Amino acid sequence: MINDQLQAQEKQEDPNQELHMFCLQWAEWHRSRRLFAPPIPPTILARLQPSRVGEPPNAILSADLSYFNLSLLSQPESTGKTAMYHFYIHRLRPIKLVAAEMGITTQGFYKAMRKARGEAYSSYRRMMGAPVEFSVSTHEFQV
Repeated sequence: MINDQLQAQEKQEDPNQELHMFCLQWAEWHRSRRLFAPPIPPTILARLQPSRVGEPPNAILSADLSYFNLSLLSQPESTGKTAMYHFYIHRLRPIKLVAAEMGITTQGFYKAMRKARGEAYSSYRRMMGAPVEFSVSTHEFQV
């Protein structure tokens, strides 16, 4: 009986969880951009040293993640956008300290991040030509 209930809950898809997973993929994609154009060594001696031998790095290629990145970049600078970068790109933890540095509460941090994430996703869906509804009051989206 309990297993049936757990399986039923797993089958119900949580749009916010899916969006969170999409943002985690975006963060990995964002970090892999440096593999295409690594920074130039600052000195001539560093350039003359042999490069490390091993398997070449594997960077993620995704048009969807690229469009999502463009939609996020097009958003105005806000607390939510900053919170999103701190959470996904820089992986700053604990969130309580990050929120305190930003001058907001932990709950305010997550609320601002959810709002920015939803607005960026709505913009991304519009760029892709798919209809989407985003509730500003609940900071959730409906596909």
